[in-house]
Amino acid sequence: MRRVSRPIRCPRCNGAMVYERFQDMLDLFYAWRCLNCGEIVDPVVVMNRGQEKKPKKRAMG
Repeated sequence: MRRVSRPIRCPRCNGAMVYERFQDMLDLFYAWRCLNCGEIVDPVVVMNRGQEKKPKKRAMG
């Protein structure tokens, strides 16, 4: 049975994304980059954005 994969779409502009290698001062990492708007999404970005969606605690008083 052959698996058909859907292309990854950009969360910002819905454009096509490519998987690329990036390098900063210390690390080498892989992430998805949008061909249209340049948005970069890696596992750290996904984790941090997931935390933003949780309701924030408010101070009582």
